[in-house]
Amino acid sequence: MHAPRVIVAVKWGPLDGRRAVLAPGDVLRVGRGERASLVVPHDRQMSALHLELSWDGARCRFRDLKSAAGTSRNGEEGLTEGEVVSGDWLKVGETVLTVHLEEATPARDPADDDEPARAQRRAQAEIAEVALRTLGQEAARAPLYAIVDGARDRRILELCRESVEEHRSLYDGVEGETMAHVAPYLVRLPQGSRLLSLLVREGWGRRWGVYLTSPLPFNEVRRHLRRFLMVELEESGDRMYFRFYDPRTLATFIPSCSARQAQEFFGSADAFFLEGEGAALIRYTRPAELSVSTA
Repeated sequence: MHAPRVIVAVKWGPLDGRRAVLAPGDVLRVGRGERASLVVPHDRQMSALHLELSWDGARCRFRDLKSAAGTSRNGEEGLTEGEVVSGDWLKVGETVLTVHLEEATPARDPADDDEPARAQRRAQAEIAEVALRTLGQEAARAPLYAIVDGARDRRILELCRESVEEHRSLYDGVEGETMAHVAPYLVRLPQGSRLLSLLVREGWGRRWGVYLTSPLPFNEVRRHLRRFLMVELEESGDRMYFRFYDPRTLATFIPSCSARQAQEFFGSADAFFLEGEGAALIRYTRPAELSVSTA
């Protein structure tokens, strides 16, 4: 097991989701100028070199680099230096940075303790391992993404925020800020991703989300998926949220699509993967002709 890393992320604004990862011994300098490691060029309240963060494997410390606007931690203003722990936030100029330690929060133990419940969990774990092996093989062949539903369980965002993997809400702007805790998130899951293992082992069978493979880069996949967040009802013309990232919804929607609708929804995606009846993994591959298989 490698030493944990620190994940520093920009919260909101034009660089929302931009992240930097600190391994033990690393130093990160944040500022508006090119000499910074994490550059925030649009923030006119930020100094060219504003803040320095360091991680020694045990403590993460910050130091204000004699900035004009100062640095605040969790709303405490005018700080020159100090320590941050997982879940803290720093305001640097007009930019908010969140700080999380990799995999800092352990999974919560289940409340039930009787033998039938334990047997059910063991059976569920076996099914999840089959799904994980399949998804791991897919990640070795093509870029793998997850669309996870932040509204299903607070643990989902906990795992994402404490992971080095790229992720971002599918919502933008004010909607993205006010609904961040219940939004759908796109997550990139490279081969060997620890986050993939955690999402599947903890969330499979609990409708945490769906998976897909696509050759496109993260931002283009996100742009495509955002087109389907709202749909218009044929009879009334009313617009409503479309929760296509719920496995039950997607398992109903894809088979009901015409060839044209399926082509439009898949876009460049090669396949979607989701939990079906009994949590067995279902694969829908991109048309020409839509095909379905189970693992």
